[in-house]
Amino acid sequence: MMMALMLAADDVGLATLGIVFSQLMGWVATVCTTIASTPLLLLPVGVFIAFSVIAIAKSFIGR
Repeated sequence: MMMALMLAADDVGLATLGIVFSQLMGWVATVCTTIASTPLLLLPVGVFIAFSVIAIAKSFIGR
């Protein structure tokens, strides 16, 4: 009986996690669409991403 309750709770938790993840991906897609459709936003976001990638690469390579 206890194992069945634990499995049911696990299923509910996974279902809830799936709903949250789906909603989060929807928000990310909306933000990405807005940034891509607005050139004024595209430039600073692109520069930020480029510098972030360079900084991460430097930390992996070392000095």
